[in-house]
This record gives sequence, C-alpha cells and structure tokens, in this order.
Amino acid sequence: MNACAHGMLRPVSGYLAAAMVLALGLHQASAAQAQPDAASYPTRPIRVVAGWPPGGGSDTLARLLTSQLSMSLGQQLIIDNRVGAAHSIASDIVARALANGYTLQMVNANHTINPFVYQKLPYDTERDFAPVSQLTRNTLVLLVHAALPVASVQELIALAHSKPDTLAVATAGVAGTGAVTTEVLKRLSGIPFIIVPYKGGGPAMVAVMQGESQLMIATQSSAMPFIKSGKVKVLAAVSKKRLPLFEEVPTFQEAGLPALELGPWDGLLAPARTPAAIIDLIHRHVVRALTQPEVASALANHGFEIVASTPAEFTEHIHQELAMLRQVFKGDVWKLSAAYPSQSGAI
Repeated sequence: MNACAHGMLRPVSGYLAAAMVLALGLHQASAAQAQPDAASYPTRPIRVVAGWPPGGGSDTLARLLTSQLSMSLGQQLIIDNRVGAAHSIASDIVARALANGYTLQMVNANHTINPFVYQKLPYDTERDFAPVSQLTRNTLVLLVHAALPVASVQELIALAHSKPDTLAVATAGVAGTGAVTTEVLKRLSGIPFIIVPYKGGGPAMVAVMQGESQLMIATQSSAMPFIKSGKVKVLAAVSKKRLPLFEEVPTFQEAGLPALELGPWDGLLAPARTPAAIIDLIHRHVVRALTQPEVASALANHGFEIVASTPAEFTEHIHQELAMLRQVFKGDVWKLSAAYPSQSGAI
C-alpha cells in the first residue's frame, strides 16, 4: 500500500514541480513586462492617449511631437484620442495602464483643473502619474466670429448689453482654462452672454467660425490658423503683456476687463511607477524633438512657448498649480458635476 501510495505520489509531485516551474516562469515574464529594460526600450509602438478631438492647438502639438519622437525612438507613436469628461477619461485610462513606457498621455491644464470641477475622480492627479516634461506654455485670446459687427472689447460689451443672453460663448468642455476663464469673466464683468460647452477646442472653434456661437476664449495656438485666414477676429489677450504675434491687440486689463491669468500649458505623463530610466530616456528624446529647428519654428508660429522641463520640474509645476487653483476655486460652486461621468455619459 505504501509502495503504491508512493508510486502514485511520484507523478503528482512531478506535476506540482512542473506547475511551480511554469508559475515561476510566468511570474518572471510578468515582472519583465512590468519592468522593461531601458537599454532596449522601445521594442514596439507606443500609445499616446489624448483627451481632445483632432483639430485644436494641443492636437497640433501632439502630432508635431509624436512625429518627431517616432523618428528619434525608432518606433511609431500612435495618438489615441479618448474624448470626454474634460480629458479625465483619458487620464483614467493612463492611470490604469501598465507602467512599462508603452502608454503615455498628452495633457494640458485640464489635468490640474479637473480635481476642482468633478467631485470625485477615479484617479489621483499627483499619485497616479509620473511626469515626463512640461512641453509648452500658451496664452488665451478672446475671439469673435469674423462677421460680428464689433472691432473692440467695448463694442462687444455694448452689443451684449443691447441683446442680453443672445450672444453665445463657445468653450472646449467645462473644465479647461478657456472654459474656467469664460465663467470667471462672466461672473466678474456681468456681461450677459450664454456659455455653450463643446467636446473640445476643435469643435468649439468650428462653431465660432460658422456663427453657431459668436465668441470664444481659446489658446493662441489653436486660434492662429483661423485668425490668419480671417475667419475669426481677436479682440484681447489674457496676459500681462501684449503678444509678440499680435502687438496691436490689447490685454484684458488694457481693454477694461478683469486681469485674468489662468495660463494654458501642455505636458507629457506616464503611469505612476514607470521605471525612472524609461522616464529619463523619453524626456531626453522629448527635449531633442522640441528643439529641432523645424519643430521649434512650427510651434512658435502657432503661438507656443517651449518649456521642455525636467520630470522633477514638471512634478513641482503640477504641485504648485494645484495649490494655486485650490485658492481660485475655494468655497465656490465650481463642482460642475455631482459625480464623475461614465464614458457613455461623458461631457
């Protein structure tokens, strides 16, 4: 009986040993996947998640950057537009992605505004991401439909008061710098216009060009092609000083509006716990891409100012901006959504 029992146990023990070896191999493969070798990275295409639709200023930057990085890294970078909830659906995807360098996120100032707009996000703005670089900074401008019969801010205000609640202001969602600046402007100035949110800067700009909405506060970069083509007019800049590309355009303060300074910016993130060596490698290639003469020239022509900060500097920028916005939104009715929307109900 014992011999029989031992005879029966031998193959079972063999199965267990084989299972243990297989499990160990799978564990090691999983670990290798989670912690890729920086020396060989990248070995396959990289997904770059973006929370905006094609057509806006941030999209222009994303396509210039990913095109250059594809050549520099030797692997294709594929932009994955995941629109909705003021870019936070895209952030949720990246926060949950494997921290192996093959999922990145292009973000803008929505990243730091969202915690003050949505009562509960499914991720932590600081803890769940590894900053790679703040890529650029930008400036907001006040635009109007080309055919609107105004040539200055004062004429716009007079028209708005003569036709209360008929002028529509397009915004890129409800939580971007343009949308927040629009809301603050309406509260502080008392100008009677209607705020109409769209699903991104591109659709909002199209609405203004077609006259569906009459005005918009947008980034200089997204507005540049349409200003040059004469499809929209720029009346003022949300900045301390006049813009080099539009020296004839007054600042908000010069035009008699509140001196608002919520500054747009763009950056690149990875999921938290992405190996530091991978982050540093991507950062080096990002700086190289942004400083290529053809890229730098194209960005300048679109109104971008290149920053190309280090991961540590970008981390500190996010931290400081969250602290500043905490004061901006303090004690007000800024929670525009009772709960974070599902993808099917995204803004």
